[in-house]
Amino acid sequence: MRSKLAPFAIVVVAAATIGLSGCSAGTGGTGDAKVTTITFGNWRTEDAKLWESSVIPAFEKAHPEIKVTYQATSTNDYNAAIQSKVESGTGPDVIMCRPFDVNRAWIEKGYFDNLKSLTSISNFTPTALAAWTGADGDPYCMPIASVLAGFYYNKTIFKELGLSVPTTMAEFTSDLKKIKANGKYTPLALGSADGWQLAYNVLDSIGPNYWQGEAGRLGLIDGTKKLTDPDFVAATQAFADLKPYLPDGYQSLKYEDMMQLFTLGKAAIIPDGSWDVTAASATGLDIGVFAAPVVKAGDQRYLQEMPDQGVGLNAKSKNKTASKVFLEWLGTTDFQKIYVDKVPGFFSMGTAAVPYTNKLSQQFADLKKGAKLTPRLALDRLSAGTPPLDDDTWAVLQTVLNDGVSAEAAQQKLQTGLDSWYKPAK
Repeated sequence: MRSKLAPFAIVVVAAATIGLSGCSAGTGGTGDAKVTTITFGNWRTEDAKLWESSVIPAFEKAHPEIKVTYQATSTNDYNAAIQSKVESGTGPDVIMCRPFDVNRAWIEKGYFDNLKSLTSISNFTPTALAAWTGADGDPYCMPIASVLAGFYYNKTIFKELGLSVPTTMAEFTSDLKKIKANGKYTPLALGSADGWQLAYNVLDSIGPNYWQGEAGRLGLIDGTKKLTDPDFVAATQAFADLKPYLPDGYQSLKYEDMMQLFTLGKAAIIPDGSWDVTAASATGLDIGVFAAPVVKAGDQRYLQEMPDQGVGLNAKSKNKTASKVFLEWLGTTDFQKIYVDKVPGFFSMGTAAVPYTNKLSQQFADLKKGAKLTPRLALDRLSAGTPPLDDDTWAVLQTVLNDGVSAEAAQQKLQTGLDSWYKPAK
């Protein structure tokens, strides 16, 4: 069973966890009956200080008639807590939304109001909104932030070995071979102990360049594609081809071990997500970021952008007018500029460009230029049944690296599992 929907920073800043409380009364505790207090329920306990010291004060300055109370619960307990509170009528006024399947189930249960009438919704593309749309195709959550995936690399090692940043898979393989031949560094800081990162940080990063991003992903959903199709098999084969460049004992290396290997300067490259920009640069190494290389020169480049956070309106909220004002503000660049500056490695999903003061965040954001964006392969509808394609992929990729299972056999197992329950949405 999945233990998490998306991995985030290795080092979590300690923050007090505030229990979710019910929808607020119409007035705040200031004694001013004209002030409406709304509650914001979410799983980002590590962001409490940020919201309370920077984000919420900026909103309240522009809207003094509304107060916002930030109420977080731990990510592992969040789903159950929100469901219990909403169903009992005591949920927060605005709710942070999980992406894709979990949120689609919440929409079907009537947890959220439709947001298509909000002006700020027009600031986002249909792809950005897709993680939070209902069966009617309408948006039910305002997009807040996404995360990206790519490859961090040690610039000092690249310079020492005369390497260039790869743009094609052939160039990538050439770099890995040169690093391995030198013998001084591990080419790729990658272990197989944590199956989720094999899927999210590797296959879902390089794979879209094989299955053409949304064409492949949506093809699986509507049944016009199969995981056994040549493009999907080729992507898994490219994943398997990385095995010679992994560190000794990679089978026991966990996610944290991989980052330590890289930040100590012992590995040249690490496949990872943008959420780790702070961890990757923690030891002061001169590092950069490159996108998953295309299969051959001239190919369209695809980049994994995973919708991470959206915010919806509790259908049972007693403060909908004030809540909508807050949601409208969350869809503006005024909010986006504050948030992405304070949370390095998270990105605005709006159509307007937003600057990033963190150097690595800006490098990640620059990878979007010229790329077609696509989310992780298995999280939209394909993991709503048993076995979930997401969980299956984690386990199957481990067998590819640890047991030598072929790409063809791996993809056949995944397709067989999916066929056992999934009926394509024509």
